[in-house]
Amino acid sequence: MKRQLKQYIVCETPSPGVRIVRFIRPEYRSEIYDYDPVSDSSLYRELHDSALADLSADETVVITVGLIEWFPSRFYSLLLAVRETIRNRNAHLLLCCLTPTIREGFNLFSGWKLFEVRDSEARAVSEAKK
Repeated sequence: MKRQLKQYIVCETPSPGVRIVRFIRPEYRSEIYDYDPVSDSSLYRELHDSALADLSADETVVITVGLIEWFPSRFYSLLLAVRETIRNRNAHLLLCCLTPTIREGFNLFSGWKLFEVRDSEARAVSEAKK
């Protein structure tokens, strides 16, 4: 099992073809809330370097957002940028562990139309392995 810890996230590879990204802080205002494109933000760059840069077709990235307490449109934009990168590589994305607060914001943005969401990380990883 490969594990990588940086400043904002933990990226783990529990099995071939499956990557788990966990945020390690409840909010990332200073890392994504500026006037540059979200893909230039330090948070996106770390996500890209840790989990997306060498992503191959048919691999799955599971993003666990259970620790996130602050869900502005900018964070949703970050998720959209990650989704686009993953789709461009013909890979898969699963989000999991949305808290009630996050789920409320996610639903306001109609996130359920664009993202696959699972209740738990274990379920997301199990489905990703299939």
